[in-house]
Amino acid sequence: MKNHLFKYLACFAITVLFIGCNDSENYLLEKKIYFEKSEIKLEVEDQTTIDYELNCRLSKKSSSSEEVTYAIADKSAVDRYNQRNGTDYEAFDLANINLEETNTIISSGQVYSEKNILTLNNVDKMEEGKSYLVPIHITCSSTPVVEGEDTLYLVLTKPIRILKVGRFYSSSIKVPLLPTDPFKSVTYEALIYIDSFGGNNTIMGSEGTLILRIGDLALPGGANDLIQIAGSKQFHADQKFVANKWYHVAFTYDQPTGKAIIYIDGEKAAESTWDTPSFDLTRDGGGFFIGKIDGFMWGERPLYGKMSEVRLWSVARTQNQLQQNMTNVDPKSEGLVAYYKLNGTDQYQADNSQWFVKDQSEKGMNGIVNGGRREIQTFELDSPLSIK
Repeated sequence: MKNHLFKYLACFAITVLFIGCNDSENYLLEKKIYFEKSEIKLEVEDQTTIDYELNCRLSKKSSSSEEVTYAIADKSAVDRYNQRNGTDYEAFDLANINLEETNTIISSGQVYSEKNILTLNNVDKMEEGKSYLVPIHITCSSTPVVEGEDTLYLVLTKPIRILKVGRFYSSSIKVPLLPTDPFKSVTYEALIYIDSFGGNNTIMGSEGTLILRIGDLALPGGANDLIQIAGSKQFHADQKFVANKWYHVAFTYDQPTGKAIIYIDGEKAAESTWDTPSFDLTRDGGGFFIGKIDGFMWGERPLYGKMSEVRLWSVARTQNQLQQNMTNVDPKSEGLVAYYKLNGTDQYQADNSQWFVKDQSEKGMNGIVNGGRREIQTFELDSPLSIK
């Protein structure tokens, strides 16, 4: 009796499995509608309107026509996208979006829909440095859509045109941090341009504690073209830098996970895992410096080149955030401790004596320039700074 019961249960299980496999196969082969790309980036230059051709597709040809409906999603869809991806896009004003036709047809025997024109108006009114999101959703009453591929996100960006930068030739900025300033997690980031390499070209940091630099001659082979984070712990990226080229560089340390990452142009270049509970960025080398360790007993280690958009954070910025905000960031961003644009408009002489560079964040960390003795030279670019 037990053997018969076992055989019955085995046959039942195989039948269920067979039916389940057939259902899965049928599901995969089912005709569905979707967008081929989930995200398209559109860069705004001097135009006032942008026309974009919308089209979607079927997973396989149909013997009958399919009618698809487009709908522009509201701000809540933008909020959900930002929360899911760690971005901070703004919703583009619905009043400036015109969809020529909300319905489109995928004709019998075709896989692509007829093209619909989506017009974005008043893009010249967009604020430089900000990015906006337009979510377009598709539905069809006769055919299912592919979940997760039924929304197209248009990302509108209007880049900051950086035409003036700081020229660092044995120049420094001292950030007036206090020992009480907490740094559990941290981010360093800057736009840099190396004119010539030397030993230990300082980008920013506290010598002996946590410093980001290029050209540590102690590295294998005395490499002066590799980026390194050094101090109480250290590691470097293997990608070689070249002179006369702009780079966006960043270092992040996320204390809860222990992940320490070096980024080059928004891409992860090296990674380590640390167990450091916090950093005092005022000790050892005499404070937190940018461009050179002013007055350091074992050599000031200057960077010879140019810098722009230098930022210090008390949070670990995500890769998406770094990529999205290379040439500008909201001065009110959470965790932004010090922010120097170095565009020639943010330096001033206080009381006709010391030189300072204005902190663009809300923390008031106005940096002391060259020990207060002289300003950092401004260099004018022939064309807007870009990262390629």
